[in-house]
Amino acid sequence: MDELELFTKALALEDPWQVTDVKLIPVDTAWKMELHISIDFIRGSKFSCPVDECGMMCDVHDTVDKTWRHLNFFQYRTYIHARVPRVSCEIHGVKMAAVPWARPGSGFTLLFESWVVTLARFLPVSRIAAMIDEHDTRLWRFIRYYVDEARAIADYSDVTAFGVDETSKKGHNYITVFVDHKTHKVIFVTDGKDKSTIGHFKHDFMAHGGNPDKVEIVTCDMSLGFKSGLTEHFKNHTTIIDKFHVVKHCNEAVDKTRKAELKETDVLRKTKYIWLHNEENLSDRQMTKKESLAKMNLKTGRAYAMKCELQDIYQTETHPNEAKIRLKDLCSWMMHSRLEHMKSFSRLVRGHWDDIMNYFYYHYTNAVLEGINSVIQQIKTRARGFRNPEYFKTMIYLVCGGLDLDEVFVAG
Repeated sequence: MDELELFTKALALEDPWQVTDVKLIPVDTAWKMELHISIDFIRGSKFSCPVDECGMMCDVHDTVDKTWRHLNFFQYRTYIHARVPRVSCEIHGVKMAAVPWARPGSGFTLLFESWVVTLARFLPVSRIAAMIDEHDTRLWRFIRYYVDEARAIADYSDVTAFGVDETSKKGHNYITVFVDHKTHKVIFVTDGKDKSTIGHFKHDFMAHGGNPDKVEIVTCDMSLGFKSGLTEHFKNHTTIIDKFHVVKHCNEAVDKTRKAELKETDVLRKTKYIWLHNEENLSDRQMTKKESLAKMNLKTGRAYAMKCELQDIYQTETHPNEAKIRLKDLCSWMMHSRLEHMKSFSRLVRGHWDDIMNYFYYHYTNAVLEGINSVIQQIKTRARGFRNPEYFKTMIYLVCGGLDLDEVFVAG
């Protein structure tokens, strides 16, 4: 097997394509080399019309010289050069024929693009661009292409339960993320955190085969915008207020109580996390401090006891009726406590009573979404912001969307 046959096999070329030349060319300095591979087709070959559903075998009208960046061979940056035929179709006229190693219009081979997309799951695109000495805009162009193509073939017809939550994009700008409770994958991302986000999701959901009338469960926080949108667009669903959001609001009420009491006594200085963290997560020093404070009749201590009761209800009660009794008693305790922030929390719970109680019937939470939000923040941090805000959404889909990219790579 000679050199040309070897490279033909390495590139998985089939008739009528074959490697006709391989050259190592010095670049800048004598020690820096590039590999240039020339490909051509056998004289007299015919090619299919590239128009969808045509496929007519056509004669070559003329050729256009093109170049693509390929994966490195050994340590050498590699380029592929080829005469690409333009074919003369009786129906569609003169069209550029497709080549098996690259997408139409791309300056990179399919293998090169798939390698970069795979790397982009783990590394910032700016770092990949620096590694391979390409401008990141060129990389983003095909990364977005593959993500969009993979999303286009995503099927949401089996989705009957999803979670929705917002997360910060930059400053006070937010995006809302939707996750399938069955697959634990992100199925939609949109700007904002109001009622309109639900409408945008419904439109995309239906475009991917989803049926709003078949959605049975939706988990979310206490956002009135989400509630209104869900009632309008998903008429058969049951809303479950995520238990982690309920406990979060309770923690905020406890901390507001601490801040108010701090104006009356210095013993609460630097004790914020003693009251917010569970005891198993406290250091020995923090536990000693907490045990000392527990002997004092502090308002913060009483608020903390109420929070512990709420957590215990969620952790131990499996029967809805028992949970309802205990939660009602807790709300009554708060309302008679003279602790204004705990009373406000009690009113919040009563205002969302049915949706909070639904947890004890169905036991769905937004735990998966909280984990995904953590990944999203890592994406944002490692990229240090995106020049194009759409890139942020693209990366969320790429990392958290469970997209079938292999299917798209095969389709080219």
